[in-house]
Amino acid sequence: MQNRQGNALLGWIAAISVAVIWGVTGVVSKPLSMAVDPLTLVFFRYVTAVIGLSIIFYFTKKSASLSEDLGSSLRIEKKDYLKIALCGIIGQGAFSLFNFLSLSHIGATENGVIQGMQPFATVFFGMMFMNFRMNKVQWGAFIVSALCIYAMSVGPTNNIEGGNPLLGYAYVTGSMLSLAWTAHLRASLANKYGSVVSMLYQYISVAALGIVVVVAMDLDLSQINIILSSPLLIALLVFLGTGISGGSYLIQLYSFKQIGVEKATMALNLMPLVGYVVAVMTLGEELVFSKTVIVSIIVVALYVFTKYENKEPQVELKTQKA
Repeated sequence: MQNRQGNALLGWIAAISVAVIWGVTGVVSKPLSMAVDPLTLVFFRYVTAVIGLSIIFYFTKKSASLSEDLGSSLRIEKKDYLKIALCGIIGQGAFSLFNFLSLSHIGATENGVIQGMQPFATVFFGMMFMNFRMNKVQWGAFIVSALCIYAMSVGPTNNIEGGNPLLGYAYVTGSMLSLAWTAHLRASLANKYGSVVSMLYQYISVAALGIVVVVAMDLDLSQINIILSSPLLIALLVFLGTGISGGSYLIQLYSFKQIGVEKATMALNLMPLVGYVVAVMTLGEELVFSKTVIVSIIVVALYVFTKYENKEPQVELKTQKA
């Protein structure tokens, strides 16, 4: 009994760790996006991600229990090439590019809050293309969150020199939608080939396109020297490319096994709050009472949205059986 409780505790720690890792994406990206131009940074990120995920695959494929979920073979069916390229170029490349561009106009706090709206956007795309439905409680949570986002957009915003807040919000919204639009397709590929294998090929597709862009636009790859000259920037790039884009999946898988997918997924609702707190502590972004309230309400709304998913249809089903 104590062992199960201990495993559950470790599972929750792992789930919250994933929320922290993904929640600080904006904070980690901010210094890098200020040092290197966005297109070049996208290329650097996914080259790093390919290297990191290749190393992770090398070790995980030797474990039967891990390879079952993460993937044990690099063989991909030809019919899935286009799907992988689509997920990579839009779900990863466009997501990162727009995210980096937004950080030139808004703070990591605002960036993290919009990125935290992934569950809503994912369900909306599911409603449009996969016949998903939101119940009344979920609609209420969505409306509350939408009002909070509006309040944040017109309220106090971290000032970025030369930045345009409206353009920043447009960029980060495009980033969030790029990831959300490919969510169901990415999930199907992960189920078929394993999460690490499917993500590795997506990263390879972005890196390959990046090479074309580098040549076509004559991007200045010597900017890597800016990163290499700073131990902090090196650590941030490695963490962005390998930690956020690779290692976090292993931690999340462990949490799934210990506390279940639903509970582990709920922990991700902490992402906007994590991003806000870390941005204030590390980047010196402004701590505003109204913004703190807004972020807290969004976290609660995200929790309610996830908690009551599909609850209403289940009640109706029981009534019909009775």
